[in-house]
Amino acid sequence: MNPFGIAWIQLETFSHATEDIEKVKVLLSKFFSYDITFIQNKTYGHFGNEIIMVKVELTKNREIKDFISNFLSIVNKDYLLETIEKRIDEDGVLFIRMSKERVYNDDFIIDDNGDILLSMKFVTYPKNRERVIENGKLLFHN
Repeated sequence: MNPFGIAWIQLETFSHATEDIEKVKVLLSKFFSYDITFIQNKTYGHFGNEIIMVKVELTKNREIKDFISNFLSIVNKDYLLETIEKRIDEDGVLFIRMSKERVYNDDFIIDDNGDILLSMKFVTYPKNRERVIENGKLLFHN
Protein backbone atom coordinates (compact mmCIF):
# COMPACT_ATOMS: atom_id res chain seq x y z
CA MET A 1 0.00 0.00 0.00
CA ASN A 2 1.15 3.57 -0.61
CA PRO A 3 2.59 5.64 2.26
CA PHE A 4 -0.72 7.37 3.11
CA GLY A 5 -2.77 4.18 3.24
CA ILE A 6 -4.98 5.00 0.25
CA ALA A 7 -6.74 1.85 -0.96
CA TRP A 8 -8.52 3.39 -3.96
CA ILE A 9 -9.50 6.63 -5.62
CA GLN A 10 -12.61 7.25 -7.71
CA LEU A 11 -13.30 10.27 -9.86
CA GLU A 12 -16.77 10.48 -11.34
CA THR A 13 -19.23 12.78 -13.02
CA PHE A 14 -22.08 12.52 -15.49
CA SER A 15 -22.84 13.48 -19.04
CA HIS A 16 -26.35 14.61 -19.91
CA ALA A 17 -27.79 13.89 -23.34
CA THR A 18 -27.08 17.52 -24.26
CA GLU A 19 -23.35 17.15 -23.45
CA ASP A 20 -20.62 15.65 -25.58
CA ILE A 21 -19.38 12.53 -23.74
CA GLU A 22 -15.91 12.94 -25.25
CA LYS A 23 -15.62 16.45 -23.78
CA VAL A 24 -16.61 15.08 -20.38
CA LYS A 25 -13.85 12.47 -20.67
CA VAL A 26 -11.32 15.15 -21.66
CA LEU A 27 -12.47 17.10 -18.62
CA LEU A 28 -11.75 14.19 -16.26
CA SER A 29 -8.44 13.57 -18.02
CA LYS A 30 -7.22 16.93 -16.72
CA PHE A 31 -6.69 15.29 -13.33
CA PHE A 32 -4.22 12.77 -14.74
CA SER A 33 -0.72 12.88 -16.16
CA TYR A 34 -1.18 9.50 -17.88
CA ASP A 35 -3.75 7.65 -20.00
CA ILE A 36 -6.77 6.38 -18.12
CA THR A 37 -9.62 3.96 -18.67
CA PHE A 38 -13.17 5.23 -18.28
CA ILE A 39 -16.08 3.23 -16.91
CA GLN A 40 -19.42 4.30 -18.36
CA ASN A 41 -22.88 3.42 -17.08
CA LYS A 42 -26.07 4.57 -18.74
CA THR A 43 -29.03 5.65 -16.66
CA TYR A 44 -32.07 7.83 -17.20
CA GLY A 45 -33.29 11.03 -15.57
CA HIS A 46 -36.73 11.74 -14.14
CA PHE A 47 -38.13 12.65 -17.58
CA GLY A 48 -36.50 9.73 -19.40
CA ASN A 49 -33.48 11.71 -20.57
CA GLU A 50 -30.31 9.66 -20.98
CA ILE A 51 -27.49 10.28 -18.50
CA ILE A 52 -24.11 8.59 -18.75
CA MET A 53 -22.15 8.22 -15.55
CA VAL A 54 -18.42 8.45 -16.27
CA LYS A 55 -15.97 7.11 -13.68
CA VAL A 56 -12.27 6.45 -13.28
CA GLU A 57 -11.18 3.98 -10.60
CA LEU A 58 -7.61 3.75 -9.37
CA THR A 59 -6.45 0.81 -7.26
CA LYS A 60 -2.82 0.32 -8.26
CA ASN A 61 -0.22 2.04 -6.08
CA ARG A 62 1.58 3.59 -9.04
CA GLU A 63 -1.65 5.09 -10.42
CA ILE A 64 -2.62 6.40 -6.98
CA LYS A 65 0.81 7.97 -6.39
CA ASP A 66 0.81 9.60 -9.83
CA PHE A 67 -2.72 10.92 -9.34
CA ILE A 68 -1.92 12.31 -5.89
CA SER A 69 1.20 14.02 -7.19
CA ASN A 70 -0.75 15.70 -9.98
CA PHE A 71 -3.73 16.52 -7.74
CA LEU A 72 -1.53 18.20 -5.11
CA SER A 73 -0.10 20.47 -7.79
CA ILE A 74 -3.52 21.78 -8.94
CA VAL A 75 -5.71 21.96 -5.82
CA ASN A 76 -5.81 24.45 -2.93
CA LYS A 77 -4.23 22.31 -0.21
CA ASP A 78 -4.79 24.94 2.51
CA TYR A 79 -8.56 24.84 2.01
CA LEU A 80 -8.51 21.04 2.04
CA LEU A 81 -6.58 21.05 5.31
CA GLU A 82 -9.07 23.49 6.85
CA THR A 83 -12.07 21.36 5.87
CA ILE A 84 -10.68 17.83 5.97
CA GLU A 85 -12.54 16.71 9.09
CA LYS A 86 -15.94 17.34 7.53
CA ARG A 87 -14.88 15.63 4.29
CA ILE A 88 -14.02 12.22 5.81
CA ASP A 89 -16.79 9.79 6.70
CA GLU A 90 -16.77 7.03 9.32
CA ASP A 91 -15.47 4.50 6.76
CA GLY A 92 -12.37 6.59 6.03
CA VAL A 93 -13.52 7.92 2.67
CA LEU A 94 -12.55 11.50 1.79
CA PHE A 95 -15.01 13.34 -0.47
CA ILE A 96 -14.12 16.36 -2.62
CA ARG A 97 -16.38 18.02 -5.20
CA MET A 98 -15.52 20.33 -8.07
CA SER A 99 -17.47 22.09 -10.80
CA LYS A 100 -17.27 20.71 -14.35
CA GLU A 101 -17.44 24.22 -15.75
CA ARG A 102 -14.58 25.46 -13.58
CA VAL A 103 -12.38 22.44 -14.27
CA TYR A 104 -13.07 22.86 -17.98
CA ASN A 105 -11.51 26.33 -17.57
CA ASP A 106 -8.55 24.86 -15.60
CA ASP A 107 -9.87 26.27 -12.34
CA PHE A 108 -9.58 23.43 -9.80
CA ILE A 109 -11.48 25.14 -6.99
CA ILE A 110 -13.22 22.88 -4.50
CA ASP A 111 -16.95 23.42 -4.84
CA ASP A 112 -19.14 21.45 -2.44
CA ASN A 113 -22.02 21.74 -4.91
CA GLY A 114 -19.91 20.62 -7.86
CA ASP A 115 -20.79 17.79 -10.19
CA ILE A 116 -17.37 16.10 -10.20
CA LEU A 117 -16.94 13.82 -7.20
CA LEU A 118 -13.53 12.64 -6.03
CA SER A 119 -13.58 9.86 -3.42
CA MET A 120 -10.43 8.61 -1.74
CA LYS A 121 -10.47 5.59 0.62
CA PHE A 122 -7.93 5.72 3.45
CA VAL A 123 -7.27 2.50 5.36
CA THR A 124 -5.98 2.23 8.91
CA TYR A 125 -5.62 -0.86 11.09
CA PRO A 126 -7.57 -0.92 13.25
CA LYS A 127 -10.17 1.23 11.56
CA ASN A 128 -9.85 4.69 13.11
CA ARG A 129 -11.30 7.94 11.73
CA GLU A 130 -8.87 10.11 13.70
CA ARG A 131 -5.87 8.32 12.16
CA VAL A 132 -7.42 8.73 8.72
CA ILE A 133 -7.73 12.48 9.35
CA GLU A 134 -4.07 12.57 10.45
CA ASN A 135 -3.02 10.72 7.27
CA GLY A 136 -5.08 13.13 5.17
CA LYS A 137 -3.47 16.11 6.88
CA LEU A 138 -0.02 14.66 6.21
CA LEU A 139 -0.91 14.07 2.59
CA PHE A 140 -2.21 17.58 1.93
CA HIS A 141 0.45 19.28 4.03
CA ASN A 142 3.18 18.16 1.57
